[in-house]
Amino acid sequence: MIRSIMSFTKLSLSFWGYALGTAARLLNIASSKTVAQKPQIWHGKSASYKYLRMWGSPAYVKRLVGDKLDSRSSLCRFIRYPKETAGYYFYDPSEQKVFVSRMQCSWKEDFQRIPDVMNCSLRNQVRHLSRM
Repeated sequence: MIRSIMSFTKLSLSFWGYALGTAARLLNIASSKTVAQKPQIWHGKSASYKYLRMWGSPAYVKRLVGDKLDSRSSLCRFIRYPKETAGYYFYDPSEQKVFVSRMQCSWKEDFQRIPDVMNCSLRNQVRHLSRM
């Protein structure tokens, strides 16, 4: 699962630990055949999936800046959900830093088109295999 998560981006392999944390989070909230209502059992209420984002997706994150003329946001990559607080872990390639942000962020929508391309590719592979 980690390999497939990391294949959507060009982030370094040094981020595999963050991909592992994201994969664990996704597996923990997903229901399975044996436990159909996993989030309801643990928390007593149904889970909300609105906060989920694609690993490595770009987002403009508002940063605390001292100078009024500096840019107030920077283009970062989402890499993990924090355990201890609400928000997201982001990687800022310009500063080469990982940080947690609860600030307002603007997600770039063009990154969300990648799964559609992958689904199309998967359909083509299935068609190819069915012809054999």
